[in-house]
Amino acid sequence: MKLETKAQIAGATLSLLTFVASLFLLGVLVIVLCVGLQINPFRETTTAFLSTAFAGLIGVAAVLVLLNVATNVSLIADAKISELKIEPRRGLLKRWAVAFVFVAAVIVGIIFVGTYFSKQRYLAVVHSQAGEILRQNGTLLDEISRLLASGKPSDYKRVSEIGNFLESQRAELPQLTIIYSGKFEGKLAFYGINRFISYDSEKMAYSPTYFTCTQNLDCEYLTRFFPGEKVDVLQKSAFRDDQFFIYIPIEGKESRFVLLFDRRNSYGKIGS
Repeated sequence: MKLETKAQIAGATLSLLTFVASLFLLGVLVIVLCVGLQINPFRETTTAFLSTAFAGLIGVAAVLVLLNVATNVSLIADAKISELKIEPRRGLLKRWAVAFVFVAAVIVGIIFVGTYFSKQRYLAVVHSQAGEILRQNGTLLDEISRLLASGKPSDYKRVSEIGNFLESQRAELPQLTIIYSGKFEGKLAFYGINRFISYDSEKMAYSPTYFTCTQNLDCEYLTRFFPGEKVDVLQKSAFRDDQFFIYIPIEGKESRFVLLFDRRNSYGKIGS
């Protein structure tokens, strides 16, 4: 094999390994952003494909070994190139660096923008389906209002059953918690009812569960609503953990309560 051909093969091998190493570093960037910030803008199949491709294509040990071999081959190739008086292309390394930074910036933008739009789309779907279910079950909402006003232990069990029914009407609906208010030593207290309720059928006893609100999220909202103020639907999403919250206030005839839909959505909407 001619020396010129060997030099060309060595140069092509080094370029290919540099490209593979760039893919590896970009993959590391995506993993650090998604795992470190606990976000994922990709759908399930896309995530599985990217994970399989990353694991199958590149491994840290393989990259280090291949780069080491490529460097040795490149040194030999450079010596042959010098003998052949072949001038290397100037500015190639700089172009590689600029291209890598540009692609990395695009990937970071896709992850953050994709995460934002994924959350907004998910909230819109849940809000639409929740509104449809509530419009179709107005009598059950009136029953919840009446049962909460009566305050009997068996009535709270019935409220839990109604909430479980409403939650199971659509596949996209997340966990439903019914928040109601009460008094503890003269102070306003919040309680939550979901499918897991502390109710003793034999003793006909109900142990209420306190609903712990979060500052700057729902504490002020609930504090304004239950004393009688009119509020709108509250939608919140945590950037980390992909947690979604939708608070729907219900002004019943006999009592007020809030329907809280929340879910941790671990996948986004980018891809298939």
